[in-house]
Amino acid sequence: MLTLHILSLVFSVCVVGFADKYALSWITGKRPFLRERTLVTYHVLTWLGLLSLIVTGIFLALPMLGYLLSQPLFIMKVLFVGVLLVNAILIGRLSEIARTRTYASLSWGERMPLFTSGAVSVVSWSGALILALIVFK
Repeated sequence: MLTLHILSLVFSVCVVGFADKYALSWITGKRPFLRERTLVTYHVLTWLGLLSLIVTGIFLALPMLGYLLSQPLFIMKVLFVGVLLVNAILIGRLSEIARTRTYASLSWGERMPLFTSGAVSVVSWSGALILALIVFK
């Protein structure tokens, strides 16, 4: 199960990296709009990776769940994962902007949710990974 969990992590990091590179091409003006099909594909693959991480993580945690739930760092890790779930929903809603408008046409106020969501994503993925390495060293 640990191998599947690690493979899910590698898969998720790769998908998120490719999706972020695609989004960066929109931000830098290399692409005026992002293709709906590509955005949906990245979003679905990210969801699959995240859900696979959650399911395999539950199976890994079950034998020692009582102990883990008493560990503040584990609780923080679970909170990061919860934030990733909420942020994934938000990203799905925000992606329509990149399909219908150029980045240059957005006001600062319209850009802020995009930047915030991106920052939350980076912090949450990194935080969950770092805490997992600390808790399960």
